[in-house]
Amino acid sequence: MTNTRWRYCTEPINSLLAYPEFNLQETELNIIALGRTGDGKSSLLNDLVGSQAFKQKISAKSQTKDIQSLSAFWAPLHPYLHNKEHFGCHIHVIDTPGFADSQNRDDEFFTIIQQALLHTAIHKGGIHCILLVFKITTSSDTIYKTIDSFFNLLSPYSHDFWKNVLLVFTHADVSHGHTNRHQSHKVALKTNVNRTLKQKYSLDFDLPMLWISTQKYVCSFLKGLGDCDCETGHRYHSDCRRRLFEQVVKRRHLPFCIDSGPEEEA
Repeated sequence: MTNTRWRYCTEPINSLLAYPEFNLQETELNIIALGRTGDGKSSLLNDLVGSQAFKQKISAKSQTKDIQSLSAFWAPLHPYLHNKEHFGCHIHVIDTPGFADSQNRDDEFFTIIQQALLHTAIHKGGIHCILLVFKITTSSDTIYKTIDSFFNLLSPYSHDFWKNVLLVFTHADVSHGHTNRHQSHKVALKTNVNRTLKQKYSLDFDLPMLWISTQKYVCSFLKGLGDCDCETGHRYHSDCRRRLFEQVVKRRHLPFCIDSGPEEEA
């Protein structure tokens, strides 16, 4: 594309809050993230909203004890390309306590997470996307156990949520300028995990899998290793976010809703 203008390491990025199009009165897409402690769930949401709004995990202890949420304008390409600050959508993101933290608080957290899911699905216009977040090195067995825990949260009330589920794999970082270091693992995940999930939950479609790195790319010039290769890193990061954005926007008119359900605890 002749009009593509990549950002470079020496250029500042202005805050999106300065732009007049930022208007919380516009329709928001509800996005809720679930996953194991330390797999990058809060970092992913910080990336979406463009600020360090959610606590990030530095240990096996969940830093998120309660439900946290924030409304923002998501401009997925803005950090990497010029003139993309208005390309995006308004989102309301919800962070949840992590599964399997070191203090064995799953029973306590599951109740909190379940209430957040039900409240959004019943009272807030539905859930447009449920992001099940995993570190890219997560084993298949752990993925199955986490998805089964999620299934048990919603299955008593509805089974119509699967088309709103996205599997997001974090820590898919660029290494020494190479963007395909996890390629064989991605193929295995797409082939084996989706086949197992389709059989177990009687699905007639593959759950979308997306790969993302929230680690800031540092070009070779700044590291003293050669010429600036910001375009390589930024092209990879923008492609990952564009794919995630496309999957979210596909569901903007198809939120997962529950028309009636159990009364939520006060």
